[in-house]
Amino acid sequence: MSTEPVTISAEDLSALTKQAFVNAGFPDSDADAVAEILVTTDLMGISTHGVHRLEQYLKRVEAGVVQAKAEITIDDRAPALAVVDGGAGQGQVVAARALEVAMKKARETGIAYVAVRNSNHFGGNAPYGYAATVAAMALFSGTAASPALSPFGGRDRLLGNNPFGFAAPRRTGAPFILDMAQSVAARGKMRKLRDAGEEMPLGWALDSNGEPTTDPQAGLDGFIQFIGGHKGYGLSLMVDILAGLMSGGRFLDDIGDMWAETEPQGVGHYFIVIDPLRLVGAGEYYDRMEAFVAKIKAVQPFSDGGEVLVPGELEYRCMEAYRRDGIPLAPELLETVKRLAGG
Repeated sequence: MSTEPVTISAEDLSALTKQAFVNAGFPDSDADAVAEILVTTDLMGISTHGVHRLEQYLKRVEAGVVQAKAEITIDDRAPALAVVDGGAGQGQVVAARALEVAMKKARETGIAYVAVRNSNHFGGNAPYGYAATVAAMALFSGTAASPALSPFGGRDRLLGNNPFGFAAPRRTGAPFILDMAQSVAARGKMRKLRDAGEEMPLGWALDSNGEPTTDPQAGLDGFIQFIGGHKGYGLSLMVDILAGLMSGGRFLDDIGDMWAETEPQGVGHYFIVIDPLRLVGAGEYYDRMEAFVAKIKAVQPFSDGGEVLVPGELEYRCMEAYRRDGIPLAPELLETVKRLAGG
């Protein structure tokens, strides 16, 4: 089989992905929600968190540790506060429901915080940020994750990579979208290099003996390194407090592994939505945002032909290109998606 990527339209990939979840017992609307988030992630060029995860997600559904027909409950605590219990459902389904609640509350109150407990892996933050900006909302989001890193200065894996995101809308062009984990590189990137038989750069991780390594598997088995040392460590703890502790759910090393089929993960997420148009008015907000971006883009790049980028710009350009030309996938991955869809 050729190793050259093959392209598929976003519409066709969405249809296949949705059908795979319908085949696994998901209600039609929930299958739609997962497919939209996964394919949006692939459109953004974040291939480690798109349909690449489909087979593992469905293995966990088949094992009964993720509920295809989850009972998701919403506990309103105040006009701008709610806690969502995901009922051990698919993370994207639970997260999409929680984001919808948060945006509805923010339209009414100007700001809202919705915490989520008893969920599972929800993918990347970026597609939720994009959805918020389409609705003219700003979003802080984050999710706890299974243990992958040791507290700064320690040896025991206790906390997750715990990514967070921030997104803000613009009048036209690429919205501001920040999506970052707390390690130098995400585990998904390390797994991708491992599966391709390639080395990873030095500095991403230490092996189990605490020595620098370029072997992705040795890094996965060892100690992934925080961005900025103690600073990344502190940010990871912050996300765990907002997503796990304050949701009333699991936190730190109580969170399960999405690569196992033995138990629900018990993951927590959070969504803090702000209506920026309520602060300064729509016209002024968008004018100020354009002036903000224009100042950044006007900075002289270090190298000839270089460009100063704003977070979200590359992903937006990727979305435009992939919508036009199709999403590139490895042939074996596309075959897997088709097989799971029954095609």
